[in-house]
Amino acid sequence: MEVGSRLRFNASADVNSSIIRFIASPPLAPHALEDLSGAFAAGGRLLATVNDSDVGASALSIEIAHTDVEALLTGLGERYGSNLSAGRAFRLDVMSSEPDKLGDEALRSIAVALHGSFSAPVYVARVSTPAAPWAFLRPMPWGRKGLAVGQAAPTLPFGGSECLGVAIEVGRPTLIVKARMESLPEHGLMRACVAVGGAESGFADVGAYPAVSAADGASVVVLEFGDPLRAPVHRALHVLDIEARRFGGRLGQTAVLSHLPLEALLGVLRAETGLGATTAQVLETHLPPDGAR
Repeated sequence: MEVGSRLRFNASADVNSSIIRFIASPPLAPHALEDLSGAFAAGGRLLATVNDSDVGASALSIEIAHTDVEALLTGLGERYGSNLSAGRAFRLDVMSSEPDKLGDEALRSIAVALHGSFSAPVYVARVSTPAAPWAFLRPMPWGRKGLAVGQAAPTLPFGGSECLGVAIEVGRPTLIVKARMESLPEHGLMRACVAVGGAESGFADVGAYPAVSAADGASVVVLEFGDPLRAPVHRALHVLDIEARRFGGRLGQTAVLSHLPLEALLGVLRAETGLGATTAQVLETHLPPDGAR
């Protein structure tokens, strides 16, 4: 994770709130990311701000009331669409424990607004499968050097756009982790991804995307966890390391690129240190909300 990145955990997802994850690829300039972070923070609780040169993307996550989702995303496009769109792809993950609360009419209204403000094709999808098979179905998956346009046709086409597209995905919360794979050749990278996110991997809740670092050409895996309790982060990383060593590589630096559920963090502590901490034992869960006195 690069200097200047910010990450917070959230103890639990409020049933009346959604998490919006905004991904831009290639990454935004530092000042643009800072400005966008401020705009997000004004609309809800900012959970994560990341600029990552390996995956070639910026990612911001915010927790917001269900009722504010349409206004936030529409306002985002009006304020930033024309300035940020050229040469980039964008994905907006609208995530909640009850994703159907964002109805089809509201979703189409958001899509139409972004179609105009970004002057770009818009892809709309509701997540219909676990994370592993969804990696092959989603309209804008992780590609070799950032976001890539998948096989799906745009919901709202836009001819001659300078923007690669805007994808809106509606589903349950997911966690994104980057793993650098040191000294791992191309065929080994593919095998490692199959071992974690393939049809027979045993990790139906993990999508694994092979990539190449935009910074130095190293092998990278982008992991997306649909349920980090059923498919723990540390277990998936352990399997990646085992597979990489078969091809002379190893697991290198890892980083979280999204919000971080507290239970996922405590699960890693329990597995790696034997510390059986609970949510109530974490000091930060007893602190007042940001800005409270």
